[in-house]
Amino acid sequence: METEADLVARARDHYRAGRRGEAEAAYRALLARRADHPEAPLMLGLILADGGDPVAAEDFLRQTVAIAPGNALAWHSLGKLRQGRGDDAGAAPLFERAAALMPGFAPAANDLGASLHRLGRRAEALTAFERAIVADPGFAGARFNRATALAEMKRRDEAVAAFHEALALDPDMREAWYSLAVTYTDLGRLDLAEEACRRALALDPAYDDATTQLAQVLDRAHRADEAAELLLRHGRRLGVVTRPTTGDGRRPTVLVLAAAANCNVRVSYLFDARRYATATVYLPPPSELDAAALAKSLPPHDIAFNAIANMDRAASFPEAAAALLGQLSCPVLNPPAAVAHTRRDDIPALMAGIDGLEVPATRRMGRAELAAMTVTAPVLVRPTGSHGGDDLIRVEDAARLRAVLAELPHPEFYVTPYVDYRAADGLYRKYRLIFVDRQVFPYHLAIARDWLVHYFRADMENDAALRREEEAFLEDWRSVFPGRLAAAVEQVARRLDLDYGGIDCGLTVDGRVLLFEANASMLVHLHDPTETFAYKYRAVPRIFAAVDRLVERRLAPKRWS
Repeated sequence: METEADLVARARDHYRAGRRGEAEAAYRALLARRADHPEAPLMLGLILADGGDPVAAEDFLRQTVAIAPGNALAWHSLGKLRQGRGDDAGAAPLFERAAALMPGFAPAANDLGASLHRLGRRAEALTAFERAIVADPGFAGARFNRATALAEMKRRDEAVAAFHEALALDPDMREAWYSLAVTYTDLGRLDLAEEACRRALALDPAYDDATTQLAQVLDRAHRADEAAELLLRHGRRLGVVTRPTTGDGRRPTVLVLAAAANCNVRVSYLFDARRYATATVYLPPPSELDAAALAKSLPPHDIAFNAIANMDRAASFPEAAAALLGQLSCPVLNPPAAVAHTRRDDIPALMAGIDGLEVPATRRMGRAELAAMTVTAPVLVRPTGSHGGDDLIRVEDAARLRAVLAELPHPEFYVTPYVDYRAADGLYRKYRLIFVDRQVFPYHLAIARDWLVHYFRADMENDAALRREEEAFLEDWRSVFPGRLAAAVEQVARRLDLDYGGIDCGLTVDGRVLLFEANASMLVHLHDPTETFAYKYRAVPRIFAAVDRLVERRLAPKRWS
């Protein structure tokens, strides 16, 4: 009869040789012979986890830690199973236990950091990644994860150095080149950002994120034609991209209509994979579109969302979207005709006469007309299509206007009178309010000392007083916009008349709502660190819940369940 030692040796040989089925049979035989054997349930757990049976794998790993509670590999493997199910809150303490049992086990510390990072606990995640690096200085993945955490904490110079450390160990890590490109872009080092993007694409020409990042870099470097051609080729290659849901049961599939251009609103949070499946179709220009053929080739879907949002960059893509939608019978959110009136120069007339609202007149000018303009009071000048404050310049005299025209090669610009909105405390405040089915939801408040306020420029993370003010706004936006001001915002939502959109605005010195922009391009996300921005994890999900209710209402005739 085969001894226990012989059975163990045979099982190990099978496992090392990659004969997982034979190894599983041998370990099961070993466990049948000795129910408290410490190796058999551990190895069965590992084999079944690799084989796609996480439920049985977890049973065996639980059996392992009951027999041998000091087995760090079993605790780590249990954490990996939880992590694989998206349960980072459940995975983190399992990784922590594994790391405590075996301080030199770098994967446990690294995986702990990954779960903490996804939970928004960035400072703790950074500490965990650094523990992994101490345990294994050659662990390129841990160095990459540390660099990512540093970048998200706006410690960008440190992040650049950390990305280079990871790449020194693994120069073929495409994700590190891409993330380095993003960090260089944030630092304004567009030449280095372009180089890093191209290194990522040399490793993987089909790397979608690197392609779109390169287009953004080219666009910011005033190479718009190159960016547009790159995105058009990219869209042609992608065609239709499907993403399954990770949620339980039957979930709606959203058909997302996007342009093969830099004019789409990001929908990854609005239609999170836990709640929806998506099929994103990248539309070509109308001259290349066979709407009937494309409609027949689309995967099954329940509702459509038009993500083409920036009307200055959209060119003829809304026409293509309308042509495709004409071939479909599903409900449509943000139909192209509804988004068409959201150009900056259309908004003043659309919002005219609303009590308590100031909408500065916006003129669209070519270069010659702008060069001939006499500057008698400060104006804001920006290229048409720019967003996020890129190339937005305050012009106060003729010399500055000449400098702007020399700096910016664009053919057309928006010109808007500058309205001072500095509060009595010397700070500027920009409020973002999101409209879901014409209802108002506060999203964020950015506070800064400079008039050009954007959330990524404001130092909200490092100022508790500013965060307390933002929290109060998110809990009750009408406390900041009382009476006629709340009524003005609600009227803007009705006139904008979008299923999804929003505004950025401030408050004038004399107490009116100062409208900066109103459109469908408003980005909403939730990846701020939970230890600092816990209040956002109460407020922002209300927006996602409103989107869910909107989808349910539009699908109601189908009796969705």
